[in-house]
Amino acid sequence: NEYKSYLRMSRIYEPQRVLGLVSNDVPSIIQTRGAEHFITTCVGRSFHTYSCKKLQLTFVSFLHEENINSLSAHKDIIITAAGNKISSFIRGKPYRSYDGHEETVNCTITLGDSLISTATDKKLLVHDLETGDIYSEAFLTCLPTVLLHPATYLNKILVGSKEGVLELWNIRQMKLIYQFKKFNSEITALCQSPGVDIIGIGFHNGQISLHNLKFDETLFTFQQDWGSVTCLAFRTDGEPHLVSGSMEGHLAVWDLGKQELHSTVHEAHQGRIGAAHYHASQPLLTTTGSDNALKTWVFDEAGGTARLLKERSGHHAPPTVTRFYGSSFESILSGGHDRSLRMFCVIRDARSKEFSQGSIQSKSRRLGLAMDHLKLTPVTAMAAEELRERDWSNVMTAHVGDRAVRLWSSQNGSLSTLALFPKLETIVVTAVAMTTCGNIGIVGYNSGHLTAFNLQSGINRGLFGCRTAHRGKITGVAVDAINNHVISTDTFGYVRFWDLHTRAKSHELKLEAGIDKVLLHRESNLLCCSLANSLILLLDIDTSKIVRRFENSTGANDICFSTNGKWLVGALRDSTVKIWDLVTAHLIDHFRTEETVTSVSMSRDGLVTTHHNQLGICSWVNKTLYENVELKPLPKGYTPVLVGSGRQEEMEVEGGEEADNQPWKGPQQISRDLITLSDASKSKWIALCNLNVIKKRNKPKEAPKTPKPAPFFMGTTKELIPKFIVDEEGIDEPAEEMKHVANEGESEFQFVLLREPHNTDKLLRTLGSMSLSGIDLELQSLSPTDGGSLELVTNFANFLIKAIVSRRNYDLLQSYLSVFLKHNRKYLMEEPELAETLAELKKCHVDTWSTLHRDIQKCLCVAQFIKSATL
Repeated sequence: NEYKSYLRMSRIYEPQRVLGLVSNDVPSIIQTRGAEHFITTCVGRSFHTYSCKKLQLTFVSFLHEENINSLSAHKDIIITAAGNKISSFIRGKPYRSYDGHEETVNCTITLGDSLISTATDKKLLVHDLETGDIYSEAFLTCLPTVLLHPATYLNKILVGSKEGVLELWNIRQMKLIYQFKKFNSEITALCQSPGVDIIGIGFHNGQISLHNLKFDETLFTFQQDWGSVTCLAFRTDGEPHLVSGSMEGHLAVWDLGKQELHSTVHEAHQGRIGAAHYHASQPLLTTTGSDNALKTWVFDEAGGTARLLKERSGHHAPPTVTRFYGSSFESILSGGHDRSLRMFCVIRDARSKEFSQGSIQSKSRRLGLAMDHLKLTPVTAMAAEELRERDWSNVMTAHVGDRAVRLWSSQNGSLSTLALFPKLETIVVTAVAMTTCGNIGIVGYNSGHLTAFNLQSGINRGLFGCRTAHRGKITGVAVDAINNHVISTDTFGYVRFWDLHTRAKSHELKLEAGIDKVLLHRESNLLCCSLANSLILLLDIDTSKIVRRFENSTGANDICFSTNGKWLVGALRDSTVKIWDLVTAHLIDHFRTEETVTSVSMSRDGLVTTHHNQLGICSWVNKTLYENVELKPLPKGYTPVLVGSGRQEEMEVEGGEEADNQPWKGPQQISRDLITLSDASKSKWIALCNLNVIKKRNKPKEAPKTPKPAPFFMGTTKELIPKFIVDEEGIDEPAEEMKHVANEGESEFQFVLLREPHNTDKLLRTLGSMSLSGIDLELQSLSPTDGGSLELVTNFANFLIKAIVSRRNYDLLQSYLSVFLKHNRKYLMEEPELAETLAELKKCHVDTWSTLHRDIQKCLCVAQFIKSATL
């Protein structure tokens, strides 16, 4: 299942999609919409719909809870069976569900507006496609393996079974109409021929029979030499041909007129062929298989044989090495156990391709060998630069047990005829690197030799060191950003620095254990080394010192830096992924996958991972790009827990507390000696102080005028050309807007100010919930001259004193004070009872401002000194 390796809970990354999945061994279905054909393939817990014209991906379904076992279609509706649940989709979106089965559903078929399904408990159900209601049900006598609706047989289906029994059922009456004579092997495929009453039957023992349903007679049989028949398809463009698929991936084309084998297509797929479909009235055949491939064949060769017209495929064995290619991060280079090198496009799936290794297919036919045996061995190391992709080969790969470095052209998508061979024949390539200019390739070997090659000509430019650069196997090679130094590591723990131009050793560093993996972040000159004792060390190559040290319980399969060099990701062998913040040296994320991560690579937007026993490349999106994620350090003893079926399990951490997944919030005030600003936007408290100016600026130039109602009969003037008499009397001028609006009764703010004058937090929350005009009106209405009282003014002044002394929300309080003094200055100067309160308010204000002004001046002086001093 390609979607199994999704995390329990990651703070930073979230699963996005899986790249490189096309099909599996579940039989695909083909639909005709107008003049165009569409094929739907299964990829585990979802399905993909492709246009047969160019094999372009058109729809991707939502995830099912379990793996899909069967596909069927009716008009624009696609029906899937996953576990004991049946669902229907329209254009990739869920449409309806169909219940009733208790065991796993293994076969589905549509007949008109009815959906027929069978399960492993031999239960047969008929649903209404539109409503989802169950029409009827029955129990079969044998375990069903395949269903077929024979043409012109109204309301009837054929049920093929594991016992070799073929039965004809009426689904309206739910009645067994006829049981055909028993066959000697399990029925694995049924297909309707262009002729009425004739069907093709495929068996587990490789036999293919053409059977007449009307007379229950076998017309003739074929014998397939490759084992079980997995699929059958009849050609409908006039040629009497029948094609059959096998478990080994071969196709056989049978001539029904001559009753003999017409032709074969060896290794059409690298595994079981799940389905084969002839296009209506066209010499085109589309096949899908368990090798993660969708192929279209055309029968236009001499003698009517088939050739491959187009295909869409991914890895048919788990990928082992994956890296983002280029500065745009739109492409991913991937090498796997299927001995192929592929490039996947994260923007448009149609741009994905497999790098050509030459005429492998023709060599396979000529030599009689499998194509996989003629390909290069699996990729173990990879290096690429896009700068010279238009000039010469710009991708280097090392392969299992191969002494040569292979060169590839990313632009042409092919293997170069040029290869980098060492002078010795018994050594094997273990590490490769490329300079940023794309001219020089550095190759490390298991013998300790380190060699530089010119990538354009393939010329050996010489060895590093006298004879060998290291005493043991070289495990990693890197080149710095300015092409001055080469760094190499070995299994004895040595990190050696070489001059690229003279190839002489400048210095070396001995680590405490052997080095398994090495990676250089060129922009920051940080070298990451994964050691054999499970440590991950970070070295500054400028100072040759260890700057970070991360301990783990197991070793790392792969490591990578974020593009800005702030994070380090380690894919560990215990099926966990750790992310460290290099600035603080803290672990900020840790999650577990069901399958071990074998390779990892990062881009600006996220990362991609490959997993053990999985064909796809998992893409993860960085949640910090669209969410507020607090990256506080994880507690010591944090253990990620896998959760099945999407629910989160409780997890105990150090101290017995549950893991807190909520965003971290700091204290309201770090220290009483510091002045803390509010979290309100700057525009709010600035606009409050200038509200009158803003209102005046936004005030319309003249009030809107309502048109005067026209009379029913309009008079006319007594002139040669009469005109309507228009009353030019203007509309009454609107009354002058009241300068102050008095509130009837107490407002909410005045209610709190009178009854809870010492609750500064509640008063601040009340003011904060108001609009700017509402705050202005409340502060304006405090004095008795505007409907307030002396008590309100006194309480508000005391509120300001207490809030300013607390040294919190300093910017908001200054704006409130400014508006309060502006609207009530006349009353404050005339009221003698407020003199003492106002004096205390002034003293608090001056003290806090003096402290703030002194701290700001200190910071400015220090900054100016550092800027101008000669250090």
